[in-house]
Amino acid sequence: MFEPLFAHPDRAIGEHRHILVTGSRVVVRVDVAGSARALAAGDAAALLGREPGDLILGRLDDVHYWASRLPDGQEKSGSLEDHRVGDLRSLHGVLSDAEWNIAGRATQLLEWQRDHQFCGRCGAPNEALSDTRAMRCPADGTTVFPRLSPAVIVLIERSDGRCLLGRNRGWDIPMYSTLAGFVEPGETLEDTVHREVFEEVGVRVGNIRYFGSQPWPFPNSLMLGFVAEWAEGEISVDGEEVIDAQWFSPDDLPMIPPPMSIARELIDDWLARAGS
Repeated sequence: MFEPLFAHPDRAIGEHRHILVTGSRVVVRVDVAGSARALAAGDAAALLGREPGDLILGRLDDVHYWASRLPDGQEKSGSLEDHRVGDLRSLHGVLSDAEWNIAGRATQLLEWQRDHQFCGRCGAPNEALSDTRAMRCPADGTTVFPRLSPAVIVLIERSDGRCLLGRNRGWDIPMYSTLAGFVEPGETLEDTVHREVFEEVGVRVGNIRYFGSQPWPFPNSLMLGFVAEWAEGEISVDGEEVIDAQWFSPDDLPMIPPPMSIARELIDDWLARAGS
């Protein structure tokens, strides 16, 4: 299990690996078999031209993980032979699941650190706290923590054995998926499920059950998965986010999301239950 750390550990003790981030992309070392891994300290130092380890992320078993920002444009240099630079989507399945999640943590925390160098209230330079993941203004005490945007994602079932999937306007492929939306201030997660489903496809749901969660670093979401049952209403898409939605049977599914997403986990779980 990954253990977040805030204070810098002794770099002379144990194994240390490094995630280099440039923009929203990550630099990894490519192995012979085509898989990839986080960088060793010497490898990261050679690419950065300095000691790596701007931000301690945490520890997985006996390995400490660090994050550092690579200057824009440096990823195009010839020194990146035997390395791969890619966004997190392209690196899924290339990195191990554990290191992919750690890379997502690195991109989010470095972005948060970059965007909160100064106090939003008085403009004074912020300081990183050593005992928790936070930035504090020494002038007025304003403290900011990494931003996390909770979102619900729901698979809707019907008693006739079909599920409701929708196509998002922003997708450039004809893929259908479960419905999702961000939690508004003052809402419970169940409130959000009811609201988002009705806003996007015009139906009412009931018997909402929690399924599971997934950190989703695009850019800083936590996806909270639910299963719900259709209660009433005919499909009427909003035309803004969802441009089409239909009821699908297990043997007549359209293109669905890849295995990396909780959306696919929800669909696969429904298929497994439908098969039983």
